[in-house]
Amino acid sequence: MTDFTKTHRWVVANGYRVRVAAFALICVPIGLHMLPRGHGPIVWTLFVLQFLIYPHLMYWFTRKAGDREQSELNSMIVDAVVSGAWVAGLGFPLWISIALFLANLLNHTITRGVPGILTCPLAFASGALASTTVIAFHVSADTSGLVTLSAIIGLAVYLSLIGIEFFAYINQLHNVQDTLDSQKKTLEGANAILHEQIGKIHDLQEKLREQANRDSLTGLFNRRYLEGTLERELARCRREGAPLTMVLLDVDHFKKVNDTYGHPAGDEVLRALSHLLSENARIEDIVCRYGGEEFLLVLPKMPLDIAIDRAAQLLKAFRETTVTVGEMRIQTTISIGIAAAPEHAESAEGLIQCADRALYQAKANGRDRAVAFAT
Repeated sequence: MTDFTKTHRWVVANGYRVRVAAFALICVPIGLHMLPRGHGPIVWTLFVLQFLIYPHLMYWFTRKAGDREQSELNSMIVDAVVSGAWVAGLGFPLWISIALFLANLLNHTITRGVPGILTCPLAFASGALASTTVIAFHVSADTSGLVTLSAIIGLAVYLSLIGIEFFAYINQLHNVQDTLDSQKKTLEGANAILHEQIGKIHDLQEKLREQANRDSLTGLFNRRYLEGTLERELARCRREGAPLTMVLLDVDHFKKVNDTYGHPAGDEVLRALSHLLSENARIEDIVCRYGGEEFLLVLPKMPLDIAIDRAAQLLKAFRETTVTVGEMRIQTTISIGIAAAPEHAESAEGLIQCADRALYQAKANGRDRAVAFAT
């Protein structure tokens, strides 16, 4: 059988064997019809060329053509023309004429559709007309019983072969469809897995972004997050005409804590302070570990006087906090510097500088206290 992967369409893949079968089957009744009529060697040579060699030549031309499909369709027109010529040349024997015409009509219909129904009779009639032009027109419709039987059998076998071809073709289409359905299900499964993986990657990216903005020790926002957020909060408060207060905290004598109790104990002190700050923060507040033992609170829409009161509460709460590390009990204090926008500064950098100066003043005044920036 012709390899489907080496042809363009079904019509090309099947044209060769269909044509060979058709001409082989019809040559039997035609040969039987010609035998008693004493035709000369020229006619028999034409007979051999037409029914035994012609199908292979047409296949060779189709294989060499640039557009194989169109070449095969053109070959079918030639088939109809030469069939009409043979029918007319033989005198239109009834069953031979019916067999040839129906075979050609079937081929044209299944390959061209409705246009084939119109093309085939025209081509068939053109061949018959050309033949009667060369040979005097005559009609000899009678055929012997053997010729009639062989023509009917040939037509039946040919129709069966066409049915087998179509069955094989449709079966192949079903197999292809089954393969496509299987591949579709595989692709849908792969697509679902891909979407799941994309979701996981998205979640991981969100976690990585969150981790990039979080301090690993305390879990609070880090300085990087503050740099991207503070200006935005200031701009929002300016639009709404609301105040914004910044509180900068520092653990007093933190180096002494590390030297006395060890760095793990110092880490526990920082965690305790971060927990205290988080518990006392509002939803809109931003709590950051600014660096080392320094922490920073951004308090949107909070006036300076309320921020001072809140700082006093934080001082008292941390003063009363005992950090337990093994058998060690650690108590320490914090110092706080406070600055407000727009009273002290309008930019993020300026506000941080004001809060830092206030913190320095708190430490200079004896620590464990909160100082608001004074212009």
